[in-house]
Amino acid sequence: MNTARKLLAANIKTKRSELGLTQEKLAELVNVSYQMIHDIEGCRTWVSDRTLQNLSEALEVDIYELLCPPAAGRTTDQTGEFSPHLVERLHKTMKSDIDRRLDEFFGKLSLSQN
Repeated sequence: MNTARKLLAANIKTKRSELGLTQEKLAELVNVSYQMIHDIEGCRTWVSDRTLQNLSEALEVDIYELLCPPAAGRTTDQTGEFSPHLVERLHKTMKSDIDRRLDEFFGKLSLSQN
């Protein structure tokens, strides 16, 4: 299963729970169906840029916090300074997913041209 989908699902569930929101209430805040939230949290669907933005606003987090491992959810340490280690982990996680998606896209593009 896609790492980005798993991270997004887990982070949404965690943050939704912290805020005391049901899937239905989150769906209302994000302006999507309950089924969409259910499918996102179940790793069955991905989100549009707009939905991702709406999710981050409803859950009161930055977008990157929805897409990175929980330990790297914040890029600052206890002093409020940026943590190079956490930023590096975030970069590696996102880069591998972006690289995979680009490979898929260009693979489909070359197949369609043949």
